[in-house]
Amino acid sequence: MDLLTYAIISAVYIMIIHFAVGIGNEFKLFIMICIFIIGAAMGAYIKTYEFGLAAAFIFSLITW
Repeated sequence: MDLLTYAIISAVYIMIIHFAVGIGNEFKLFIMICIFIIGAAMGAYIKTYEFGLAAAFIFSLITW
């Protein structure tokens, strides 16, 4: 997986959570975006974006 695919999957996931589930607080949305940026950094450090994506999914569900 490359960075473009990671960004597309992350954007779709954030939009689904924001619009369909109804996270109305903008601060929580900002925190979720920051979590996915940290996940991308983790994926770049380990050289596998799948790990970063899975970690971002888990962290976003914990903070939700």
